[in-house]
Amino acid sequence: MNNETLVNMIDSSVMDLDNHGLADLITEFGQQLEGLLRSGKDADFQLAVKAARIVAFSTAPEPAPVAIKLILDVAFAMSLRGSGHDAMPLVERAIDLSTTHALRPELRRSYSVYGVLSTDTGVPAKGIECALRAMEIATELAEDKGIVTAQVNLTAALCMMGLYRETIDIALQAQSRYGDDNRFRMEVAAARTNMVNACIALQRFDQGAEAAKSSAALLGLPRDSGGIFLRLICESNWLKCAIGLNDAETAFSRLKMVQGLADAFATPRTELNRQLAEAAHDIFAGDLTIAAARLLKLLETSKAMPTLYRDNLVLLVRAYEKAHDHTGVLIYLGKLVEFLAKSQVDNVKRALDALKVKVQTPMPGKDDVQDLIAAIQRDGQLPRKDVEVPEPMYRDAYERLAVTAELREDTWGKHAYRVGRLAGLLAEELGYGHRFSEEVELGARLHDIGKLGIPDGLLLKPGKLTEAEFTIIQRHTSLGAQLLSLCPNPAFRMAEIIAHHHHEKWDGSGYPDKLAGDAIPLPARIAAVADVYDALTHVRAYKHAWTHAEAVGYIVSASGTHFEPRIVDAFVTMVERVRAKRGKKFEDYLAAPSSVSTLVKARREMQDMLDAMYRIDEENAKNAALLAADLGDKVAPDLAINEKQESAKNRQESAD
Repeated sequence: MNNETLVNMIDSSVMDLDNHGLADLITEFGQQLEGLLRSGKDADFQLAVKAARIVAFSTAPEPAPVAIKLILDVAFAMSLRGSGHDAMPLVERAIDLSTTHALRPELRRSYSVYGVLSTDTGVPAKGIECALRAMEIATELAEDKGIVTAQVNLTAALCMMGLYRETIDIALQAQSRYGDDNRFRMEVAAARTNMVNACIALQRFDQGAEAAKSSAALLGLPRDSGGIFLRLICESNWLKCAIGLNDAETAFSRLKMVQGLADAFATPRTELNRQLAEAAHDIFAGDLTIAAARLLKLLETSKAMPTLYRDNLVLLVRAYEKAHDHTGVLIYLGKLVEFLAKSQVDNVKRALDALKVKVQTPMPGKDDVQDLIAAIQRDGQLPRKDVEVPEPMYRDAYERLAVTAELREDTWGKHAYRVGRLAGLLAEELGYGHRFSEEVELGARLHDIGKLGIPDGLLLKPGKLTEAEFTIIQRHTSLGAQLLSLCPNPAFRMAEIIAHHHHEKWDGSGYPDKLAGDAIPLPARIAAVADVYDALTHVRAYKHAWTHAEAVGYIVSASGTHFEPRIVDAFVTMVERVRAKRGKKFEDYLAAPSSVSTLVKARREMQDMLDAMYRIDEENAKNAALLAADLGDKVAPDLAINEKQESAKNRQESAD
């Protein structure tokens, strides 16, 4: 039976025959699926997608393990073709089916694929949560493949979120635990490639170059398109590290490798990678005019590939910086922020749309199933109705985004919650009612959501910002308001106002609109004081943490200029009283609402996991050192090596 006939029979079984014979048809199609996904013909791929959608949204796909594998294989293939958003409902259905049938291995893989898609579609916070769930299940099942895959997915999501040190830590753990196991060669290489990206962002070029070198060794001579592409990315990152180290010889050799790999696997994407690598090398060599001309020519082409378009803009900024062309720097830094902002707006639109779909019941009965299948065959989307999404669903989505925006500056993701609590308490101190104060607290949590659109290089810059850079940073207020305006629920209008105006100043010297006095919306005036206090009393890349007294002193000194005097007086009274009452638990009290955040919980779980790994490694190293000292210098080296091997074995057995 040919594949098209088989898919039509699956369709007929679901639509007309009450799933009669569906189990046999799904099993047979599962055996044909790999060939369809490997085919270069788009018609074959679309046939596979159609079958997966029919199977996914049938009332009782059986056998469940085969159906789930089929759904996930197609969803993952869709993500590789840039259709990650369309694949999300399929993976959510796989999670439902795995849970209903208590299939733990399938549930592990479902969370793993969901994490990949989340990161790939610009929601790395969800990617972290899913990777941790996948790792938890894989550990329970003693499934090494699942554990190392989850670690790779974690490094990708963490790197996208700007959590570079954690990216490096987890990649090193993957290398330590699985680096000698040839079964996981590709996974370890992928984790170390993400580690190189993190090293580049932190300007730890020596560590990045070493990681890229070891990743290249793991990959070896690639034998398929996937291996070639991963090796090309590895070599491109190694080139960046060599440039950072001013190592001309290595930079040139890595460039030649990139060029050779691009020739071996000629696609528009690899060709663009090659040209960007050549431009980076031109900048390094001082051929700035040539580099700028090349990069400007590539702008239109690279727009179709968002990650490479961003790299293109970053290289243009670097070229103009090196040429001391400040106008050019400002132009292309602005374009970079516009690009990041548009990406975030698109992501939020899709996320809000997905929430509308989720509140519908997809399969209440046979007739609805038929409507559903007919709809997804037409345009690949679930049928949509005008539905009212509960406010908590919107709020959870937005707070996850707000924490994501803050994590690059605020390691634990609690700044937003502390500012919200302070702002709510301050509103109460000013005599406003409970409802208004609660709205201020919830709105103030989202005050810096617009920082999603600001490049890491500016947010994490340790020195003073230039005037041009500060102009770019200011855009986070307008972007934050734009992101919040996308939500139709009226409960988010106060958050929109706070995001837009929390950097205005009482004397009119703030931004973005230079409002003064009572023209500044009251919620923004309240949130401004709370935000400055919390930022001053915590470490940032550009400053140390001030004491409480220093922060309060600054706020008092800015009364009448930065802040409304009435609000300053109320803040000082309130914060002194709360500190006296809460004592050492003051910080915990302010951050308490973060305990319900799924992302903050995931952040804590991840740190606990890393802490446990560190304790194991330190204990093993300590035991080896003690044994070596007890048994004497002559035999110590061999015994220490044996102990290290035994410790590695024990760690493996513990995980299994």
